Amino acid sequence: MSDLALNAFLTDIRIPALKYAQLRLQQEETALDLLQEAMIDFVSAKKKDSSDEWRGLFYKILNRRIADWHRKQYRRHKLLQIISFGQLGQTDEESQPEIADHHCGEMEYRAEELEHQFQQALQTLPARQQEAYLLRQWNGFSVKQTAAAMECSEGSVKTHLSRAMSALREALGEWINEESE
Repeated sequence: MSDLALNAFLTDIRIPALKYAQLRLQQEETALDLLQEAMIDFVSAKKKDSSDEWRGLFYKILNRRIADWHRKQYRRHKLLQIISFGQLGQTDEESQPEIADHHCGEMEYRAEELEHQFQQALQTLPARQQEAYLLRQWNGFSVKQTAAAMECSEGSVKTHLSRAMSALREALGEWINEESE
């Protein structure tokens, strides 16, 4: 493929991939850094893949970068706990914020409040559920494309998405678009 096609692809995928990374990381600068690193990795990895497969390959690379970052943060967090408190007892579940139970049908939320609640709820999901939800529902990947990007079976994608939808529905109500294959 030509450099022109590659540049067009990277330009087209930049904004949705950045939003995806920001939702997964909750840190804009880190999302930008990881997106840039994923783009650099993608340019060298895409050599033999056809342009039809670029999107899945790109998100596979970005997901790996995000997973690596989360692992590093987890290790740093545990190390700080050991150093600061001299204990290993606190679990990740204990450190996650509680999400208030809201009845969406009874209250009207402004868009920014709903977005904030959604981001909080999304952050409580396990990483694989976040990936499945964001790739399928936000980026419009098919089950097959999502499975390729997540490096798992199509059945696993469906399971992760179903669990994510249930958790988000419980936290946020029935406003979530439930269209999935």
